[in-house]
Amino acid sequence: MVAIRLFRLTFLLSALLLLPASGPAQQGGQQGGGGGGGSTGGTGGGASGGSQGSGGNTGTPGTPSRTPQSPNQTQPGVNPNAGRQPQQMPFISGMVVMEDGSPLPMGVVIERICGGSKIKESHVSSGGQFSFQVGANTSMLLDASDSGWGGIGMPGTSSQQPAGTASPFGVNATTGLMGCELRADLPGYRSSSVILTGSQLMGRVLDVGTIVLYPIAKVQGTTVSISSLQAPKDAKKAMERGDKALRKAKLGEAETSFRDAVSIYPGYASAWFSLGRIYLEQNRAQDARLAFTRAQEADPNFVLPYVELARLAAMEKNWQQAADLTSRAITLNPLDIPDGFFLNSLANYNLKNFDAAERSARKAQRLDSLHRLPLGHLILASILRQKQDLAGEAEQLRFYLKYAPQSTNAGQVQARLAELEKVVNPLAAKEKP
Repeated sequence: MVAIRLFRLTFLLSALLLLPASGPAQQGGQQGGGGGGGSTGGTGGGASGGSQGSGGNTGTPGTPSRTPQSPNQTQPGVNPNAGRQPQQMPFISGMVVMEDGSPLPMGVVIERICGGSKIKESHVSSGGQFSFQVGANTSMLLDASDSGWGGIGMPGTSSQQPAGTASPFGVNATTGLMGCELRADLPGYRSSSVILTGSQLMGRVLDVGTIVLYPIAKVQGTTVSISSLQAPKDAKKAMERGDKALRKAKLGEAETSFRDAVSIYPGYASAWFSLGRIYLEQNRAQDARLAFTRAQEADPNFVLPYVELARLAAMEKNWQQAADLTSRAITLNPLDIPDGFFLNSLANYNLKNFDAAERSARKAQRLDSLHRLPLGHLILASILRQKQDLAGEAEQLRFYLKYAPQSTNAGQVQARLAELEKVVNPLAAKEKP
């Protein structure tokens, strides 16, 4: 709830700055450019709405209807899945690259993490490609036999199924994969991760895009403050009470508990951060800035306060401060904060540092496996338009419409895309009804 509201505020402030009407004229594109500029008037609310809409697709699909009969009433020896076609597991493919563009070392393995258990799924080729059917590589699964998940990723199942029995996944095989993560494993390196969602798993073949490997030494920042380990028992209890109240949207109770936590232990960075989130929800920007600053001072490697301070700066259109804060955050942790890259791109775009804005926008897209930041596609579309890369602009607008189909400016973006397609691919545009 808090994150959605914060993004909405940022989008509203940045709305008039995207898809400017001053782009180069291209075969009637001058009028289309005006459409692009007009579309930005609704970018803020539209992107936020689209983000929520796309997020809605990540929920668990409905399970098949069941008969009222209790499982205990099933006749002995009768397979409840008899006569039902077990659902095949999807094929997953993607790429692994080194963050500096160097050749990929040998021995990289793709791991699937489900419920805390790691399952090795596939080796990565020397060129960085990987492709596998989930759970099909038995030679890899042997390495995960101690996971308690039968090497498959479903609690309570066994890898040694009697011949002729139904798959432990049943007809809803892919639902057990939702929320699982894919990562690349290589000693001495950390990788970005891809979270599998319901919308992704609807198809038989899933391209998860690019996973990036970074040397561990380059990932110094954390998304969980280590100062929490040093907190006294009473401070931890106050923190737990605050988290519980926050989950129930009882902001007053949560604020009191977090205040108690930092009163007992002033170096409690996580409590200061949570306090800042509450203040932002209550539109108390100055109090939020102070709380996030205290969290930053208590644990300089805790990157989330940097991102929230940058968000506050963006809301005030202090683009240089937003750029500086996010630069620090993504230097500390280039893997776990797509929001940081997005805000860095937004800030640099408004500072007219377009090359830096493009780099950060592309990195945000690479890390945003849940597609929570569709506005990043509009930033990149606007940059590519200024570079007269109309094909690239069209591609980014398609992505935006895909991930934010219900946004308030979807119609205007669609109109701009139609103008681009007349130039980029006139034959295809002519064939469209």
